[in-house]
Amino acid sequence: MESEVLFDALNDNIFCNHKIVTYKGTFYHYHDAYELFLLLNGNVNYYIESLEMQIERGSLILINPYVFHCRGSYKGNFYERIVINIKEPYIKTISSEKTNMADCFFSHPSSKSSLLKLNEQQITEFIIIAQRLSKEIESNEYGSDILVDSYMKQILVMVNRISKNQKIDCVTNLMPSLVSNVIAYIEENITEEISLDILSDCFHYNGTYLSRCFKNITGITLQQYIIQKRITLAKKYLFEGYSSKEACFLSGFNDYSNFSRTFKKQTGLSPKEFISQNT
Repeated sequence: MESEVLFDALNDNIFCNHKIVTYKGTFYHYHDAYELFLLLNGNVNYYIESLEMQIERGSLILINPYVFHCRGSYKGNFYERIVINIKEPYIKTISSEKTNMADCFFSHPSSKSSLLKLNEQQITEFIIIAQRLSKEIESNEYGSDILVDSYMKQILVMVNRISKNQKIDCVTNLMPSLVSNVIAYIEENITEEISLDILSDCFHYNGTYLSRCFKNITGITLQQYIIQKRITLAKKYLFEGYSSKEACFLSGFNDYSNFSRTFKKQTGLSPKEFISQNT
């Protein structure tokens, strides 16, 4: 059985997708948007930065922009999920002075991700609204833009209410401690020099073993991860109004020419082009 798409819709601000997924391996990636991931069927190992957890039907994961994550099936080859990605500027437009729709994404102390548990009634409600949202995103009918905003608001109000009323349980981290500790070290030292030799000295394992363990979990190499983490940090600085040279050095690059080449390779835009398109 191939992956089956039940609904799939995209506009400039929202991506909404309901899919039965054939698991064929995965790798760490990130989005420049908030993500809601609702598991409907199957059993999945979910990886978020230095955390690995097992989730089941009704698990709703909230992930912040630029946070690395991936998933894999640990029982069987298929799982069913709904994913909604929401651009950060759009969430601000559908919030109010009294109600910040992004609150639910910052309910966890890490401010990177949260795990909520939905009951059957909440799962059904989420599916129905997501289907309506997807339909209106794809529609050119009168008022479809109004309905898109309305359904997105309904979903976020629902998620925020669940978040505020649900106690956050401590999640058992299933990630091998070596890989988890390496990711935490990179996070804490991303603006400093990080090499395989430095990591080997720090964790007392040879570089080949470290690299293999890391890639087995994340699907990407240590070097790829470090570069992408620095690029995401540079993007944040550029969004905040820093110059391209300031973003270069603040994000851990020590050579502007190398930074500019790497940034364009990773994003398809030069730093200056990125600034002009996002400011």
